Amino acid sequence: MIEFKEVSKTFEDGFEALKDISFKVKEGELLVLIGPSGCGKTTTMKMVNRLIEPTKGTITIEGKDIAGEDPVTLRRNTGYVIQQIGLLPHMNIKENVSLVPRLKKWKKEQYVDKVNELMEMVGLDPETFGERYPSELSGGQQQRVGVIRALAAEPKIILMDEPFSALDPISREQLQDELVRLQREIRKTIVFVTHDMDEALKIADRICIMKDGEIVQLDRPENILRHPSNEFVRNFIGEDRLQENVVMPKLKKLMVTPVTAYNMRGLAESLKLMRRKRVDSLVVVDNDDTFLGIATVWDVQKNYKQEDLTLNDIMETDIATLQLDDPAEEAFQLVNDSRFGFVPVVDEQNRLHGIVNRASLVEHIVDQIVN
Repeated sequence: MIEFKEVSKTFEDGFEALKDISFKVKEGELLVLIGPSGCGKTTTMKMVNRLIEPTKGTITIEGKDIAGEDPVTLRRNTGYVIQQIGLLPHMNIKENVSLVPRLKKWKKEQYVDKVNELMEMVGLDPETFGERYPSELSGGQQQRVGVIRALAAEPKIILMDEPFSALDPISREQLQDELVRLQREIRKTIVFVTHDMDEALKIADRICIMKDGEIVQLDRPENILRHPSNEFVRNFIGEDRLQENVVMPKLKKLMVTPVTAYNMRGLAESLKLMRRKRVDSLVVVDNDDTFLGIATVWDVQKNYKQEDLTLNDIMETDIATLQLDDPAEEAFQLVNDSRFGFVPVVDEQNRLHGIVNRASLVEHIVDQIVN
């Protein structure tokens, strides 16, 4: 999708920001650029939409050299999210979100529904928030608007320059979760710059660690944690994230009992059960405890007015599962990737035996470290 070929950048003062870097960003992947200050990560990202021009080398998008592209057109076709958000204070939220489609001369009917859909995707009701102005929103809400504004014109590529770093820890974590969830739905090609290794490990498909204008290691988070390429990477990751001495138990010891519901349960009953058990998801089974799917409170709420529907009609069925004899290490990756925060554990007949969730994994790791 995006390819850098022996790209260098030397500024007028003689500072060499990038030194012959070459790498590819795959279509639909979220690549995180990370490294210490001055490593070249932001310079690299800004070259994708020609905010910074390379001194030498070639950058292509879908095989096409962007040096021959009109920069304005290139930028309008590329989503861009920054730390400062950059919402226009004199425009309401719907006007801010629809800004790029309007600059691209889209007709109103082409973007009105899209704006409403995007606002709903990030939990901002269009009727409630659409006519408000940026100053009337919290920092986290404003940043959500910044993210969906980058999506409004349906770009193939989105650039994100430390978008969550100015937020408080709780809002930041919520936005990271929101981005991971959104990316599973929209599958855009995202280049994300951060200085926070925890953030990178949480959101990235692959991480590109940079130092002094060079790429030190580019790989999946799992591989970087297991096989840091050198001492710089080890130190940058931090020893606390490299707990190589944690002994993994049998998968059964990580399992906890989920809140289950039969597939023919009605939506009103299901919502009541969620409230009583204080959960946002139900693991759906049949009378033989065969695992069928997962229904979230959002699925129930969205379809609540249709009185004839049951969980069988609204549950999600394309769910990754673990087998009883799977290695516990596999649970870490699947739970980390799961937007539900847990993974069902089934036997060969697909009967449910329990779930592994983040809490059970964390509890085990803490026990290992403390003991």
